Parts: sequence; structure tokens; C-alpha cells
Amino acid sequence: MEITLNLKTISTIVAVIAVIIGIIEGLNVFSLSGLVSDFVFYGSLAIIIAILGLLGVYISKMDIRIAAIQYIIIGLGLFITIGYYGVIGCVIFVVAGVLAIVEYMQTKEEVTADKKLFLIPVLTISIIVLFLLVSVGLGILDSMAASDSVSFSDLSASISNEYGTTSGDLTGTLNVDKDFDYLEVKVSFYNSNNLTLYESYAYNGNNVHPGKYSIDAFYFGNEIPTKAVIEVYNEINSDPIYTQNVNIN
Repeated sequence: MEITLNLKTISTIVAVIAVIIGIIEGLNVFSLSGLVSDFVFYGSLAIIIAILGLLGVYISKMDIRIAAIQYIIIGLGLFITIGYYGVIGCVIFVVAGVLAIVEYMQTKEEVTADKKLFLIPVLTISIIVLFLLVSVGLGILDSMAASDSVSFSDLSASISNEYGTTSGDLTGTLNVDKDFDYLEVKVSFYNSNNLTLYESYAYNGNNVHPGKYSIDAFYFGNEIPTKAVIEVYNEINSDPIYTQNVNIN
């Protein structure tokens, strides 16, 4: 018995493989959630998007053109959601879409246009956009809550010039009102011309619980700074969740 595979069948097989790869990539991102809490959301969203690729497989039996659109939307959705973590799934979905388009162009397969089928890619786009908007909103709320949960007290700078060398410390207390997976306090020292003289890390810790924590930022340079800027981060390579200026007399 001879089995003949046309591009439509190959496109369907490739799409199913893309669904599996997309789910694996989403699970991979989800597994990193212990490092960055946002990965829970985006990993889950990637899994949902990948599963929606099965709708393309279903549509291909009725209208291969719409199936091609669905595959490409899913591929782009994976990449937009989890970036380079979803590159393989994205590429495979796009390949499935291209194969479906080529099959239609070669065979000019006659299909009875069903406008209701177009609702599937439209709803897929809507779901992706909705979840991304929700993630942005949650991120803003989380950032606001994080900002309100840290503060400083008893800040004091002791910096002097002795024997041609300027050094000292900025010390104080970091007050934390909620749990954080990670916290880092960075202090930048500036002169009167607002030029950065020195940067120092005053505190960093994992699994930080509500309480009071001592900070100590060391300074070393050629002149006494006039200002220090304290920045608090709750993720590596992110924007600060809290900033405070300290004048140094």
C-alpha cells in the first residue's frame, strides 16, 4: 500500500509538531518561575497559545487558507509572549503556515468560504492581545505595590578626605513590608556637576521577608560627593522599584 503525502498533509504534521514544541517551550519557561515570578504567567500563556494551534489543524480540513493564517498567528504569538524561548516553536508554526499557503497556490483547492471560520484567527489574536494587556496591568500594579513596600530610615553619610584619599560609607536601614524573592540596593554617588563618582551595592538578598535590614554603601574616590541616589531592585537587570536621593553635606 503506497502512502502519498501532499503539502497539506505535511503542513498538518508540521503544525502538530509545532504544537508539541510550543507546549514544551512554555513548560520550560514555567520551570524558570522560581527565578522570575512573571515567567509563571508567560509560560502558561505560551502553553495556551500553542494548544490553540490545534484549531489550525482542525480548520485545515475545511479551509487551508485560514489554517495557514492561524499557524502564522500562533507562531508570532509564541515569540511575542516568551521571546527567544519560543523561537523554535515560532519557526515551525510559520513553516506550517507557508507550506499550507504553497499547497493552496499549487492546487487552487476549491473551498466554500465560511466567514465563521475567520472568527477563529480573530479570536486567537484577541486572546493573545487580552492576556498581554492583562500582564501589563498586573505588572504596573505589582510595581506600585513593590514600591510602597520598601523605604529607608536612619540614613547617614560619613565621608572624609584624609591623606589625599576620599572614602567613607553611607549607612541606614532598609524597611521591607512584604515578601520579595530578591532585593538589591544600589547606591550611586555624584558630585555637584551631577557626574557619577562611584557606585556601590549596599545590600542584596534572596527570599527577603518583612523586617529591617542594615545597608552599607562604601565610597572611594578623589572628591567628596554632594549627593547619593539609592535604587532598589527586585529583579536582576530590571528597572528600580524605588529611588531615593540623599544630600551629603
